[in-house]
Amino acid sequence: MNSTIDLIAQRISEAIFFTAKFLKTAWEQPNAPELLGIALAAFILLIILRKIKNYRKPIKLFDNRVGVVEVSRKALDELVQSVCYSLGALNRPDVDIYTRRGRLCMSVSLKLESGQKLTDATAEIQSALTSAFREHLGVEKLGRIDVRVLGFKGLIYKPTTKFLPPAPEIDDEEDDDVLFSEKNPVINSVDDSKREPESKS
Repeated sequence: MNSTIDLIAQRISEAIFFTAKFLKTAWEQPNAPELLGIALAAFILLIILRKIKNYRKPIKLFDNRVGVVEVSRKALDELVQSVCYSLGALNRPDVDIYTRRGRLCMSVSLKLESGQKLTDATAEIQSALTSAFREHLGVEKLGRIDVRVLGFKGLIYKPTTKFLPPAPEIDDEEDDDVLFSEKNPVINSVDDSKREPESKS
């Protein structure tokens, strides 16, 4: 056991030594910084292209006697979004689906309505997603289902009484009929015009 560990440690130290020696020799060459920068940029570009290719690649769900069953990531995203909308999601959920150790995993980010108990709401979402993937898609190897709540919308407690502005106070003297008020001479002027011919006779 100890000899195996010593052998592994020796090989690691030799690999580190040769790597350091190679980097030192390469750095001493003319235009070494430019060449190393180009190599690093090419390496990063290859990683990005590989991730894009893997993202567009359909996910293998299971295989049977006839063949392999694969589903696109877009179809899986739509299934997750429909489940979240049916449970009261207030925005379009952000879904990240990936595989880890042969199991289908997902991460869902969404907003919920205020007033819900967080543990109950997230547990209901996880349970609904589990049943949807197992019953509708036949996925048995289901991994982690992470739910991230981005925010809440709505009132937590609704007031029992509405907060309205106070009604304006009305004076009793001004509550009389406007037509028969002394301040409005409309009726009086009409009556006086009718009485003038009678007085002359």
